[in-house]
Amino acid sequence: MSYSNVRTLTGTCERCHSTLQSVAELLILSCDARPIRTDTVSSKSTISQISERIVTSTKTIKTLMKSVINYVHMITTKSVEICEGLTELSSTVVTFMELCSHIAYICAISFKDCCQAIPGLVDRYSICLAGLEIKLSCTRLKKTRIDDLSPQLIIDLCSNISKHISVLTNICKSADEKVREEGTRDQFKLCVKSVTCAAGCLIASIKTYKSHPNTRHHSRFLNFCDPVTSTAQALVSFATEEDFIGKEAVLTPEARDIQKSILAACMSIVSASIQLCKTVRELSYDLMTSHHKDKLRMCMDNVDRSSVQLREILQRYHGGDHSNSGHQPNFTNSGDGERGNNCDNSLSAKGSNSPPRHLANLFRQEFSEQGKSPDSPPHEKFAQLLREQSPLACGSDEDVRSGGHNSKPVEGESYKGSRDEVGNTEERNIPGSPSSETSGHSAASR
Repeated sequence: MSYSNVRTLTGTCERCHSTLQSVAELLILSCDARPIRTDTVSSKSTISQISERIVTSTKTIKTLMKSVINYVHMITTKSVEICEGLTELSSTVVTFMELCSHIAYICAISFKDCCQAIPGLVDRYSICLAGLEIKLSCTRLKKTRIDDLSPQLIIDLCSNISKHISVLTNICKSADEKVREEGTRDQFKLCVKSVTCAAGCLIASIKTYKSHPNTRHHSRFLNFCDPVTSTAQALVSFATEEDFIGKEAVLTPEARDIQKSILAACMSIVSASIQLCKTVRELSYDLMTSHHKDKLRMCMDNVDRSSVQLREILQRYHGGDHSNSGHQPNFTNSGDGERGNNCDNSLSAKGSNSPPRHLANLFRQEFSEQGKSPDSPPHEKFAQLLREQSPLACGSDEDVRSGGHNSKPVEGESYKGSRDEVGNTEERNIPGSPSSETSGHSAASR
């Protein structure tokens, strides 16, 4: 494989890895009990409809992973197909995480004595995702060699930056209209102005380079990538302060366990996808290593096992909940006038027809068998289950095929790095791997 193809393939692996890791930190590891409000998740969808989409997504993920793994054996001739497959896999897994986070929230708040999330001026996930996309696009502009900057790539990156700048602008304008303090309104306006000005300079420089490609114009638009990233991240940090993002749902221990059981199964599939991206990147440099190909098969086996587990959890919950009770939680688009009665309304609507409590013991049964107290902190349970379901938590081929959850982790397989350096090529901690125990605890506690 040529050096140019190796650069393209490794860059694709790093972008997919960074995207999956960042979204997993926002939605899964944070255990933030809030509904998802994006174009991929309809506010009118029922639990059955979302469950069907989750099952369909797992099948698509398995199909894409099989396709990528098959192409890996022809990596010298199929590098373009591998890049396309990884990009599509990353997009599918992001949608899958959104669906799982949303249904975990719905299942959790349908328990008795739980209060629904209170929407704020800013939707936390939407604005963080827009900031992430801007950062990834600017990073790609900076890292792409001048010989690889095709006109189509430039158009795609500019369009992506403009699209998500508009998302940031619309979110801040909507929040600005509802803010009462004049100083805060001015701050929102100034943040939007700083981002749009920096982005305008960047796009104008890119257009100049496209018309007259040379090193001087190339270095000019590179200089504006950092200001766009910095102002966008500053805006996201300001807009996601506690005063602007509302309140997450108040959950009982039983409801929190149900939420985390769904998120843990989802995280296991995400971890396998992250490991797949990392392994393909390593294989692009060393095609003769059979150990990497064994890890690809382990990732595939882990997705199969976790998909079955997630489907069983959703089927048990759905059958136990809606066969006895017709309650469907109303969680979407509550206005300012409804915020004060949010908790009272949810309590009066549920009464005694809450979902069966035996589902809340999914975590407790596993940890009682291991001698752990059922009253141990929730974040310890979540981190422990992630470690058990990691694609690297299988010590041998027999353990992978048997689907055991207590196999020993493989040493030395970890990601290292900082979530702040999204475009960094260094290894980073895989959620659920033995080396990520500390980071898993801190993320879950948030």
